[in-house]
Amino acid sequence: MTRKFLFRLLMPTILLAYLSSCTTYKQLQYLQGDIDSTKYSQFKVPEQRIQKGDQISIAVFSDNAAASALFNSGSIPTSAGAGMSASAQGAGNVSAAGNVYEVDQEGNIFFPQIGKLNVEGLTRDGMKSLLDSKLKDKLLINPYYVIRFLNLKITVFGDVGSPGVYPLVRENTNIFEALTLAGDMTFFGKRENVLIIREKDGKRVFARIDVTKPDVFNSPYYYLQQNDIVFVDMRKGKINTQNQAWVQNITLGLSLMSGVAFLINLFR
Repeated sequence: MTRKFLFRLLMPTILLAYLSSCTTYKQLQYLQGDIDSTKYSQFKVPEQRIQKGDQISIAVFSDNAAASALFNSGSIPTSAGAGMSASAQGAGNVSAAGNVYEVDQEGNIFFPQIGKLNVEGLTRDGMKSLLDSKLKDKLLINPYYVIRFLNLKITVFGDVGSPGVYPLVRENTNIFEALTLAGDMTFFGKRENVLIIREKDGKRVFARIDVTKPDVFNSPYYYLQQNDIVFVDMRKGKINTQNQAWVQNITLGLSLMSGVAFLINLFR
């Protein structure tokens, strides 16, 4: 067995080792460098805003239980509240789940006794102000509302362990929690160039964040909004195999073959 043949046998192993080494340990680290706790201690979680296609529940309460019931399905005042204050009766007879409304493609919902309301872009407080303008001192006395977002979700795909659409269990979910939901980035995921796609004011906004830098805490895209899309790009040096374990097995096999060839050539 010639040296030339042995060199050809070893070349795949050398090539695989080189490609695997293209991604450095530093490139795999999150939040590199010192973190200034003073600089990043102050933060404000952005409020969710109503978007087209959202589902929201609205429960209406007031000092008059019978009047409130007109705005809540299945909320019928009973005589069981006799002797209680009007506000207590309303709280006891109205389900906090309220009615469920789906925002149409024009940003509207149809509200009982009022009709069409344009709610796109409103926060909870904005929604409450809108309802007050229609109900307070006109149809209800001292109204108040319980408003919930029901279908909060994000999409995470690209070089992550488990790409998919994930429901948000709470509204102030951040980018690190999103990546954790999706099984974290793979070995070859670009941590310094994560793409966030967001629908804002009827337009798509594209932004990139670097999760290797502490400055990510101050990014307006650190906290995700409903319907955000998170894309993790791959590095150019990614090996075209199903997974890293397969590459390691191939490398090990080639190494064994090289060793056997070397021994045969040595004892000829």
